[in-house]
Amino acid sequence: MDGFCLLYLFLILLMRSGDVETNPGPNTAESTVTEMEFLKLAQDIHPSYYNAVGISLGIPHAQLQVILVENLKNYTNALLDVFMKWNVMQQPPHSNKRQVLADKLREIDLGGLSDRLLNGPPIPNITGGPSRLLDSQTKPPSAESQNKPLSPELVERCAKDFKFKYRSTLCKIRADPLKPSSLVGFEKLHTNLVLEEEDGTGKRTIDYNNFLDLKVNGEFPKRIIAQGEAGAGKTTFCAKIAWDWIEGRHFSHFVWVLIVPLREYKEYTIGKIAKAYLDKSNPATVSQINEYIRSNPDKVFIAFDGLDEVSVKISQPSFTSSEACGRSSETCDIGLGDILCSDQLASCPVLVTTRPWRAVEIRSDDDLMKLYTFIHVEGFNRENLSVYIHKYFPNNADKANQLIQFTSENDVISENMAPYPIYVAMLCHMWKERDKHKLKEMKSLKTFSQIFKEMIAFLKEHYAQKEVKKVGSPSLHAYLKRIDELLGPIAKQALNGLLENTLVFGEDDFEICPESKDAACRVGILSQEDKTTADMDTHERNSHVQLPVFFPHKLFQEYMAGVHLASLYESDRDEFNRLIDQVVLPKEEEFRYLLYFTVSQNKSIATYVINSMLQGLSVRDSKIVIDFIVDVAFESQDPDAAALVKDRVSSLNIEVAISSYTTAHTVAGYAFIRPLVVSLIIV
Repeated sequence: MDGFCLLYLFLILLMRSGDVETNPGPNTAESTVTEMEFLKLAQDIHPSYYNAVGISLGIPHAQLQVILVENLKNYTNALLDVFMKWNVMQQPPHSNKRQVLADKLREIDLGGLSDRLLNGPPIPNITGGPSRLLDSQTKPPSAESQNKPLSPELVERCAKDFKFKYRSTLCKIRADPLKPSSLVGFEKLHTNLVLEEEDGTGKRTIDYNNFLDLKVNGEFPKRIIAQGEAGAGKTTFCAKIAWDWIEGRHFSHFVWVLIVPLREYKEYTIGKIAKAYLDKSNPATVSQINEYIRSNPDKVFIAFDGLDEVSVKISQPSFTSSEACGRSSETCDIGLGDILCSDQLASCPVLVTTRPWRAVEIRSDDDLMKLYTFIHVEGFNRENLSVYIHKYFPNNADKANQLIQFTSENDVISENMAPYPIYVAMLCHMWKERDKHKLKEMKSLKTFSQIFKEMIAFLKEHYAQKEVKKVGSPSLHAYLKRIDELLGPIAKQALNGLLENTLVFGEDDFEICPESKDAACRVGILSQEDKTTADMDTHERNSHVQLPVFFPHKLFQEYMAGVHLASLYESDRDEFNRLIDQVVLPKEEEFRYLLYFTVSQNKSIATYVINSMLQGLSVRDSKIVIDFIVDVAFESQDPDAAALVKDRVSSLNIEVAISSYTTAHTVAGYAFIRPLVVSLIIV
C-alpha cells in the first residue's frame, strides 16, 4: 500500500510538472482538418459520392437535398457545406477529427482521399472521356521523388502517353454526329477550315499550314483566342493541332502539346489534367509535370477548347493555385484561370477556343486585350465543302456530287449551313440514309432550327422503325408518340443544365427518369460513356462510379432545351415569362441558339419573344442589337414576328446597313422581314 501511495504521489508530481498529461488526446493541430483541406476534398470527390459522404457523416438525406438545392446543384459547394456542418457537429471527447473523417471516407471506398488526409496528397488517376476522379490506392510518393525534376527519358515517355491519348480519343471524327460508335480515322474525314486573323483594320485569311508563322511584334503570340460560331469546327481545329504534333508536322518543335476540353476538366488544374492523360504505370507526378512546364514554357503548347462552356473567370486568378503558390511556388499546381489571365505561364503559348459572346470578356478588359491575338474559325469555304462531302461518300461520287449541287443551288443552305462542319455532317448523314421523297423535303430547309428539327425527327423515325417495321402504321405513330413522351424529361434536364452551364451529367441527374435516359441514348440524342477503367475493382464500378452522360454537341442540348422552354408557354406561362424576360434575354448572346430553337417551336412564342426584344429599342441601339433581333425573327419563320420587326424598325426610321461583315444568316433575315430602308455599305 505504501509503495502504491508513493507511486501515485510521484505521478501527481510528474503531471504538475507537465511531463504527463492527465488525459492524453490527439494533438490539436494534427487532429483537426483545415478549411482548405475540406475544399480540396470537395473538389476531388465525384458528385456520385455526394449522398454516401453526407450520410456517412451523419447528415440526414433530406438535409443533404436541401443543401444541394441551396447550392444550385453545385456539388463542390454542397460537399463543402456538408463538411463544414459536420465539422461543427458534436464529436466524442478527445476525438481525432482527421482520423474519424479518414475512416468515414474509407468506409465508402474513398481510400485514396482517406490516405491523403492521413499521409499527404495522392496522385490523381483520371482516365479519358468526360472527367472523373478515381482513388489512388497506392502509397503517395516521397517528397524527394515528387520534387526531383523529370528525366529526359520520362519527359519523352509523357509525350508518348499524350500522343497515345490523342490518337485513341481526340483525333477521331464521327461520321454520324449523333452516333459515338461512328468514329473514323482523323485523316479519313478531316478537311481544312478557313482561318482569319483579326487586327485593327479588319480580317485577313491565314493558311493553317502557316499558322505558326502568325507574328505579333515579330514573335508568335503567347495568348490566342480562336472564336467561331457553334459548329464551326473549333474542336476539330484543336484536334488538328494534336494530330500534326503526333505526325511530326508543324507543331513538332514542341515537346508537349496539351489539349484540354474545358467542359470535361473544368474542375482541375493543368498538372492534374496532364497527369490524367498519362498511362497508369507512368511515375511522373503532378509536381514534376508542373515543374517541367514552368521551367520549359517555350517547349509546351496548351490549347483550351470551349471557354464558353465553363464559367471560369479569365480576369481572376484561380483560388487553388494562388492560395497554394503562396506556400510553395515550386511544386504547387497551376490553375486554369491563372493561365488564361497570364498570371501563370505567361511565356507559354496558349490557344483558347470559344463562341464569340465569351470573347467579349477579353475584349472589354484593356489589359487582357493587349495579351491576346484574335483569330476566327470560319468553317468551310466552297472548295473545302466539296472536299469534305467527297470524303464522306468515298465510294459514291454521284451521291456526293448531287449533294454538292443541292447545297450550291439552295442559297440559304449554301450561305447559312454549308460553312459549318456540324451542319454539313448532318446533311451528309441524312442525304445518305433518306429516300428520294424525303430528300425533296430537305430542299425546303432554311434555318438552323429546321435542320435540327429534321435531324431529330429522322433519328426518332430511324429508331422506331427498328422496333415497328410497318411504315405509316398506327403502331408506328404510337411508338413515335411514346418516344416523344420519354424525351420530355431529357429536354427539361437539357434546359436545367444549360442555365447552370452543365454540359456533362451524372447518372444521378436522371435518377427520376432512367427510362427516358436509356431511350435518349438509343435514339442518339444522348451519349453515355461506356468505358470502365482497369484499376477500378468490381465493387467500385458497381456501387459508386457513374458513367458520364452528355449530349454529343452543345447545339443538341440547346435544341432540346428550346423544346422544353417552349413547352412551358402552355404548361406554366408564368415560369416561361420569367425565364425569357429575367434569364435568357438579359444574356441573349450567350443564349442565342436557345432563343433560335425556342421561337421556332411555336408562332405565339415567336411573337412574345420578339415583342420582348423590341421593347425599349431606339435609334441609339447599335446595329448588333437590331441584327440579333432579325436573326431570331428569321429562325421563327413567323410572318407576324417579321412584321413586328419591320414596323418597329420603320417607325424609328432606322436605316438597315448591310456590309461585308454582315453574316449570311442576318442577310437572309433582312430578306425575310423586308424592311423599308436598306443600305449597302461597301468595305
